[in-house]
Amino acid sequence: MSSLPELPRRTRLSWSGMTAELTRDTLTETGVVLTTGTPEAGMAEQSHVEIADPGFLLHDYLRRMRSVLTALRSSAAADSRAAPGWPESVLHLGAGALTLPRWFQWWRPSVRQTVVDIEPELVEFVLEHLPMQPHPRNVVADAAEVLAPGGALSQERFDVVVVDLFNSSQAPASLTSREFFAHVLSAVSPEGVMMVNFGDDADMGFARGITRTMLAAAEEASARNSHAHHDGRPTTLVSAPGSVLAAREEGNLVFAFSRRGFTEQQLQMMWAAGPHPGEVLSGEELHAWAG
Repeated sequence: MSSLPELPRRTRLSWSGMTAELTRDTLTETGVVLTTGTPEAGMAEQSHVEIADPGFLLHDYLRRMRSVLTALRSSAAADSRAAPGWPESVLHLGAGALTLPRWFQWWRPSVRQTVVDIEPELVEFVLEHLPMQPHPRNVVADAAEVLAPGGALSQERFDVVVVDLFNSSQAPASLTSREFFAHVLSAVSPEGVMMVNFGDDADMGFARGITRTMLAAAEEASARNSHAHHDGRPTTLVSAPGSVLAAREEGNLVFAFSRRGFTEQQLQMMWAAGPHPGEVLSGEELHAWAG
């Protein structure tokens, strides 16, 4: 798809009562922005889609996720993640305008994708005006419940699980608890990775706290997994702009967990792939940053 749809388009989201709107982006020639909000509180940008090039990712955190994934696939390390078929399945908790699912489809056309969003109308609204083929499987559910025991996806496993649900300390406790991340990690396949997008104000108090929560959940998951073979390699990392990690500026960070661990070569490839300026923290350095 290379031509822009007729915009703006909007719809009411029944779960939250907010309005979702697709509008032209002013930064690129064929960009479309999804915003959500209310007239009283204002509209907030949720996603950017580049219609002419799904391989283009505008936002810093998406490019950092891409760096993690491409490093795992292209690494010279002799493990199955470097095989042509990886990843075969992806779960997205939080749909937005399906920016990352579009990138996955461009990068790995055969990948099977599932998106979860609590708003019943959102995914169909986005696909009506910004089509993609094939459609990802669309599950309307609360992300805090969908992977918990008895949840709709509790018995499934995925090579990549992406959590893109919150962007500040205002996130609900049900999406930031150790129990929630334990359920998410249980959905990660033996070869798989989890990636989480989260943001904070410049003080990084929330970011450090939720990183400690995710580190604890990851350590518990590794201890329970008798099939883990990471040979002492770090299983967790955080990638973010240097000014954000130094608590000088607000911004977004990416937390990643790998069941097999990250080799030093992979970590170097992730840093080299950027975006720059930025840092990739792992091991003792990450634990020290999280406090």
